[in-house]
Amino acid sequence: MAKLSQVIAQQSESAARRQFYRDAERANRRRAWPRWIQPALRVAMVLALVGGVCGGGVFLWRLGAVQHFTEGFTGVLVRATVLAGFRVDEVLVVGRNGAEKQDLLNAIKLQRGDPILGFSISQAQAELQRLPWIASATVERRLPNLVFIKVTERVPMALWQYDRKLVLIDKAGTILADQGVERFVKLPIIVGKGAPEHAPELLSRLAGEPILSPHLAAAVWVGSRRWDLRLDNGINVRLPEYDYAGALRRLSDLVSRESLFDRDIVAIDLRLPDRLIVQTAESGIPHKKASGEKI
Repeated sequence: MAKLSQVIAQQSESAARRQFYRDAERANRRRAWPRWIQPALRVAMVLALVGGVCGGGVFLWRLGAVQHFTEGFTGVLVRATVLAGFRVDEVLVVGRNGAEKQDLLNAIKLQRGDPILGFSISQAQAELQRLPWIASATVERRLPNLVFIKVTERVPMALWQYDRKLVLIDKAGTILADQGVERFVKLPIIVGKGAPEHAPELLSRLAGEPILSPHLAAAVWVGSRRWDLRLDNGINVRLPEYDYAGALRRLSDLVSRESLFDRDIVAIDLRLPDRLIVQTAESGIPHKKASGEKI
């Protein structure tokens, strides 16, 4: 009898231990669930109910009897998800530098508290890419309450002075801004109609001449065919219509060998391939020098 009682006690203890482990496992599973699972389950129940209603109305839909009802019904459904926690609480933007944050928010037309399921990602991306600063954009929903935006901006190239206005442009000539351009005063200024289309090549050539490029203050597109350079030391450099890259190399070599920028010079004319013409401040009269001679 005592042995039977002992066996029964052991079985009860084993059953209690198994029940304890089952309860602990269920508790661990509950703790491992993300915070948004319970709201999601509530939304799923709503969707299941709606699915049943919609399924029953397929015939009427095909007859066109309830088409006018769907937009309002969908809006009610999306607003219902807000009660489950699926709303916009935060918008995170990565890659923004020149573009204004408010312009981005205005483009996607989102405010805090809006249904996070209530906007079109593709439309938001398209609206962002219509902004002058934005070259490309991606938009993601990160449920339950975060909208993530990653943008790639266009790179400012120069300030373009045209028709008595100063605007910021990129290498494609896209106008990025016409207000608040003062913070980009370190960029070169290009002047004249059609200058943005030709400036990328000029600036690329100048970048290969480190003796000249730091001195560039402005570049003027003259007669829709050639450039005049205005340097920060007051010298005006007239470049030829053809092979101005060669003329820049020639000028760079003279500046390096002859300390040309230390002279009292107001203008250098490089339009002739076999010579340069230098105008000094003292006489105001141009002096012709063969290429490579000391001056």
